[in-house]
Amino acid sequence: MEYKMTDERWENVMAFIKESIRHPEKTPDDILLLSLSNEELTQLFTKRRIELIKTIKEEKPKTMSDLSKSLGRELSAVERDLKILEGLGIVKLDKKGREVTPIIEKEFLVLPLVEPIGLKEMIHA
Repeated sequence: MEYKMTDERWENVMAFIKESIRHPEKTPDDILLLSLSNEELTQLFTKRRIELIKTIKEEKPKTMSDLSKSLGRELSAVERDLKILEGLGIVKLDKKGREVTPIIEKEFLVLPLVEPIGLKEMIHA
């Protein structure tokens, strides 16, 4: 299935952004908005990292080790990917003693790279 940014989808994205700017108090706390270049997108959201995010969301592993076993990946590789996703604000690593629990706290939206427009133009558009 090929994803296509239609006019209707783009209008929905812009409406969400405008509403968030006008009324930040109404914007849900569980949304993270990322604007990435195509290069950043392909570097950050690898197939394995997307699988990792889905596994955390669906299985809610208790520890990083549990996640590693569930994915069939080396713990060091999972830890590296989690640190990258934590840096983006997608994953929270809850540390209690020696155990680290990966948590997905946000739903997120990745926007395609678009021509930048000013805040005033966006609000008044």
